[in-house]
Amino acid sequence: MNAKYVLTSRCLDQGVLFLTYSLRQHLAGLEQVRFVDEEGEGYEARVNWGLGVVEGLGPYFTKKRLQPNEVLLLSFQKEVVRIEALSRGRGRRSHLEASAQKGPRSASKEEADREADSKSESAPSAGPGLGLEGNPKKVVRVTPYPREVLFPQGARPTPPAVTEDLARLGFLFTEGGPPWVYQAHLGRRTLLLALLRHGEEGDLAPWRAKGALAATLAPESLRQEVEEPLLTPEGLKRLLALKARFPISALDLERLLKEGRLDLESVEALEDRLALELAGRGAFASLLLLLAKHRMGEVFLLSDLEAEALEEGLLPETVRQGVETLAQPPFVLLKRLSPGEFLLQQEVEVALDELASFAQTLKARLRRVEGPA
Repeated sequence: MNAKYVLTSRCLDQGVLFLTYSLRQHLAGLEQVRFVDEEGEGYEARVNWGLGVVEGLGPYFTKKRLQPNEVLLLSFQKEVVRIEALSRGRGRRSHLEASAQKGPRSASKEEADREADSKSESAPSAGPGLGLEGNPKKVVRVTPYPREVLFPQGARPTPPAVTEDLARLGFLFTEGGPPWVYQAHLGRRTLLLALLRHGEEGDLAPWRAKGALAATLAPESLRQEVEEPLLTPEGLKRLLALKARFPISALDLERLLKEGRLDLESVEALEDRLALELAGRGAFASLLLLLAKHRMGEVFLLSDLEAEALEEGLLPETVRQGVETLAQPPFVLLKRLSPGEFLLQQEVEVALDELASFAQTLKARLRRVEGPA
């Protein structure tokens, strides 16, 4: 499988490839990847899903002296990716390439011209604008580099500090601006989120036109000064803290932003609603949502599920108790194959439908047994 990638100045500055849709498909499930270039030299790279980049390609970019708009051909072979520079962007040619095409005679003539220019520039001037022989002095015009080339760090702002927190909710960084754009893949739905830090120059209107969630990122101290929709880092952290007790997903972030604000006050109100809806069963509901990410017929280890749940804020003890419950009637969602090994016998949604049907049947039976009051 092959894919083409067009380099940007941000790729070259950071030594990364941004995870485009094609790269996400080819690298799905991988954390470490080995890139092999045209000469067979290898580069160990890391897929940073949180920041939405493949890190560690700076040495290759430097070696090939790549520039913006140049095209890379990527050939995917599991954990190995063949990488090849296809073009030279704006038709750039190195000095060695140009000399080789002109031939040895032209190269010698160029060398002689450079030597003559050097002597004339070092000789004392015989008059304003004249050399010793009265010839006009050669003027060399130099076009300065753009500021962003000379000072890339100053010209390239970094992504917001909330990027890692957003990744825990399923929003992965896809492109940087400002605005800063994130994607959350939810099966048949994909949520787009565009953020603009308070005081940052940028336009959210084009992203709103695409149907993306668009909000201003500002601290709680500026909450009253910023127009809605608003997202505060403090509110986002509070939302993530709820994942330890309640089933929280990217859809909750979507709902809060559509209501106008994701801040401490709105998250506290959500917490109150969830407490009423789920009472003491929030952690169990979170475990069911975690199992819903697995396929029916999949075999997994309890230790792996505990590690996966820990990232969602669920304690290992909660997972062990929940798994034991789900392996027994009336659920029978899981089947124990061996100590610490389980089979997912049904899709979670189907199991809940059957449980609801069982509850309705049992209620009807109770009415018949109890009879009229």
